[in-house]
Amino acid sequence: MSRRHPLVLVLALVATLTRCAPPDSEPELAPTPAESTQALTPGGGLRFMTYNIKHGELSSLEAIASVINGQAPDLVALQEVDVLTNRSGKVDQAARLGQLTGMYASFVPSLLSYDGGQYGLTLLSRYPIRSSQRIPLRSAAEQRALALYEVELDAQHVLPVGVTHFGTVDATERLNQAADVKAAFAGKPWGLLGGDLNATPSESGITSLLQLFTDSWARGGSGSGYTSSASFPTRRIDYLLLGSAWTSPVSARVVSASSQSDHLPVVATLILPWSQTLLGDRVPGTAVQADTKAVEVGVRFRSNVPGTIQALRFYRGTGNANGYVARLWTSSGALLAQASVTDGRIPGWQEVTLPSPVSISANTTYVVSYYSSNGQFARDVDGLLNAIVSGNLTAPSSASVGGNGVYVYATGGGFPTASYKNTNYWVDVRFAPSP
Repeated sequence: MSRRHPLVLVLALVATLTRCAPPDSEPELAPTPAESTQALTPGGGLRFMTYNIKHGELSSLEAIASVINGQAPDLVALQEVDVLTNRSGKVDQAARLGQLTGMYASFVPSLLSYDGGQYGLTLLSRYPIRSSQRIPLRSAAEQRALALYEVELDAQHVLPVGVTHFGTVDATERLNQAADVKAAFAGKPWGLLGGDLNATPSESGITSLLQLFTDSWARGGSGSGYTSSASFPTRRIDYLLLGSAWTSPVSARVVSASSQSDHLPVVATLILPWSQTLLGDRVPGTAVQADTKAVEVGVRFRSNVPGTIQALRFYRGTGNANGYVARLWTSSGALLAQASVTDGRIPGWQEVTLPSPVSISANTTYVVSYYSSNGQFARDVDGLLNAIVSGNLTAPSSASVGGNGVYVYATGGGFPTASYKNTNYWVDVRFAPSP
């Protein structure tokens, strides 16, 4: 996706106030019962974060941005954001956080006039924000709102994303606000909602929301999930909720950030069903192996559903030479596709789109590999001791397939079959399930 220049929209006070800042970089887009799996952040996914920042009162915008940047999210739902208020030094906090994180930033006021400015909600996004809407929620005291956005992941996938902050009066107020949110998200199965809901999971407003959404923490978190207060959390009141179409596995965690705000952030990683990878944006423990011989390294993998391989990818450290060829093979060594790889950001994931997607069958093993003329490949010994599972994709445990990952020393490369200590060589695919 090409870089988009964000729009700056200046609207009347009764409408949404939007600020956008350009991103630093381009957005990136089951084991058998006998196999054990290791916990990995699902690859090929979308990282969604919610964070009540208490208008930077307890630390600074720089400290808050550092917490956000440390999680590398794609979407961030922010609550308690000041824009041009006296108490925050007339700073546009939404725009400033966009600058500090390199993300698009769109502010929607809950309070249209507050302390010489406005106060409310912000979405940070690595993807273009195509629209925003302010939806007032029924409120017994301070006015609350839903900020509802459309975020364009690519030309075919535009997601409805909501940010909200429920009231503090009582459960009845929050139940009414939940009903208003549900009405706004009706007919939006790919919807995402992040916010401080001021309610624990058993409260009626939350159970009402869960008639339309699922709770990412219940699906993919571990432990209490407490987020408030940050210095000594005893309640779970910050949520990332997913529309009914998000059926793939989810991982979720609470971020340790006890001094920057009075809430802890929550991050969930969602698998994009239409664009899956095994390893996502994870990085190897050993990015450059001190081995300079010409070698082809790879990983055996399979999918539990039919689909197409759209791209081949691998992690490159700083020591590799230029010029690579990535290849896709059957388990017996028939070459299905190969493509020369143009360098991307180094160190980092290198990816090449295949000229024609390659169809693969369900529950069939394939090999993805790449050739390095001077070795110095990424590797993690015992990285495939257990299976890696991400969405429909699995890299089987080494013992279950007679060795995984695989390599061959040869000038020009070739089909890799040898294996050494269950090593993960950080080679991957981008996969789309068949409709």
